[in-house]
Amino acid sequence: MALISDGPQMRLATPADLHSLETIEALCFDPARRSTRRSLMRSLQSDRQRVGLAVSTASSGEEAVLGAAVLFLYQRSIRIYSVATLPEARGKGIGECLMRWADDQAGALGVERISLEVDAANPTLLNWYQKHHFKSEDPLPDYYGPGEHAMRMIKELSADADPTRVVLVTEAPEAWDYALPNVTAVTPDAYLSDPSWQRPETLRVLNVCSNFNNDTLGYYTSLLAAARNHRISPDVIAIKDMTARATRRRLSEQYASAIKEAMNTIVGDEYVFPVVFEHSLISQHHALARTLSRAIGAPLMTITFRKITDKFGESHWRIKSIKALGLAKALKQYREVMNQSAPLFFSKRRFQNIKTPTYRYDLAILVNPDEENPPSCPRALDMIQQAAERRGFYVERITAKDRRRIPEFDALFIRETTGVNHHTYRISREAVTEGLIVMDDPWSILRCSNKIYLYERLTRARIRQPRAWLFYDGIDWRSIHKELPFPLVIKRPEGCFSTGVFRAENPEELDVLLKRLFQDMDVVIGQEFLPSSFDWRIGILNNQPLFACKYYMATGHWQVYNWASESEGADGFHKVGNSDCIPLAEVPAAVINTAKRAAACIGNGLYGVDLKESGGKVYVIEVNDNPNIDADVEDIIEGERLYDRLAEDLARRIEAERSHLALVASK
Repeated sequence: MALISDGPQMRLATPADLHSLETIEALCFDPARRSTRRSLMRSLQSDRQRVGLAVSTASSGEEAVLGAAVLFLYQRSIRIYSVATLPEARGKGIGECLMRWADDQAGALGVERISLEVDAANPTLLNWYQKHHFKSEDPLPDYYGPGEHAMRMIKELSADADPTRVVLVTEAPEAWDYALPNVTAVTPDAYLSDPSWQRPETLRVLNVCSNFNNDTLGYYTSLLAAARNHRISPDVIAIKDMTARATRRRLSEQYASAIKEAMNTIVGDEYVFPVVFEHSLISQHHALARTLSRAIGAPLMTITFRKITDKFGESHWRIKSIKALGLAKALKQYREVMNQSAPLFFSKRRFQNIKTPTYRYDLAILVNPDEENPPSCPRALDMIQQAAERRGFYVERITAKDRRRIPEFDALFIRETTGVNHHTYRISREAVTEGLIVMDDPWSILRCSNKIYLYERLTRARIRQPRAWLFYDGIDWRSIHKELPFPLVIKRPEGCFSTGVFRAENPEELDVLLKRLFQDMDVVIGQEFLPSSFDWRIGILNNQPLFACKYYMATGHWQVYNWASESEGADGFHKVGNSDCIPLAEVPAAVINTAKRAAACIGNGLYGVDLKESGGKVYVIEVNDNPNIDADVEDIIEGERLYDRLAEDLARRIEAERSHLALVASK
């Protein structure tokens, strides 16, 4: 089998890989030492575990799983629960690949040690782990059973093992004048475009830019760091949270006692509280600075507190605003604090815990009655509601005006067109914070909404896409991209339903188009134009195909949607092309498999993957959250079963979370 790469590649496992993991367990372990199907599924779903697969990919796109590693994640360490290579793949470096991956995960999480247990009666395996710098620590009598002893082995991780492990991304790297080991300061454009920062997956990236607004380099630093599997602070979720009123309210309530204690000597009704690598201006504020820095996920920021008086006449400090604090400004205004905090901050390792709240078991469907082109028509909404009621849900349709009622529900299903700078994202994020099962979750909205993130994420997964090029404001594209194929498709980074997508027929049109787009943003993406009469749309739910459609191009246009059309015929085809729903069994296997792999790069929710077939190959155009599910379109083949699968999946997620909570409570 001809491989695309010279050796095995690593990727995170998804629930779709359960069968492969069961096969590995059956072929590699004695029956008494195998993980059960339930245990494997828990490993795939748990936030406290991570499963990596060593895979090879044939030139046809077919993937073969060669080995697996299961990690347990703790605050300061990780435990290698199992490492296994299929018998036919042994002796080909798969074990080395799995161990390097475990080391990379440890580096990315910033833990202090790696532990594992090994059969004490297997000297070959003991020696193998010793070659990977593990040392025998504790004998474990009867660990596997009576007379079957184990040895616990530990690998201590040096804080300065990688001199480029920590990257400070700032507009003013020359201002960073601390000679701290492992810390390198670079500009955001260098981090984004220099190949040397794109490859390592053990980097810890601290985004200390001064501007996190959408379409700025500061924003893209956090967005693409996540696509590269770098450990990024703050991530894009944290950036969005910093400007959200719900975040300020939640933090004010959650840490009211700590805020009151820290602010009890402050005179006046307003106070600007700087957070500089978990320190602040005075020593009695350091504890609160550390707490808020970790809760928000940002190393540099200013938090403005305002004193309010409640109806009983009691005074309370509340968070008024949270703003980014750029490195240059922090060094200029808070140099003494920085002198103390920076050496301490970079000498420690951190792991962020996740708090999981409780649930009640009701379903809210978020809709916008005034939306012209919603993702589900009224009849489809009725079908969704009926299916959920059959499954035992109480269902209520809500609008953005009902956002304060979100805590009343157990799950939220968004059936309004989503967007990052939109109330749908904010409601999704608030719902996750309140403990709801959410579809579409905020991570999916963020990842699917940005074409640049999608391209880099799918590229890392070796998924075929049309060739693409990035264009930066202020940089002459002719000096970077010597030969571009025209016509060229130009996309705004964030958009949906083909909005923000343009076609340049020649270099002159490209110049005009870029000039117009760069008035509002710093970066756009260009893609090779692949003409076709239709696009495949594969609906994916929990990594499995839900429906398949052919979306045909609008009449006389190169896209499915023709937003420039002023007229619309009786059949509606002037603006929107026709569609055919295709039985899943009749869809080419390469289309289905590619769609599943692409969706797995985003998450395990509900997605619509758009693909083209060209020259005998399958290309992913984009992955959409919040895909259309309309009556007599996407549901023609599956009918009620499609809606039943949606309801069943929501119920499964709620029950899985409840089981997890019960298990935690019993310990």
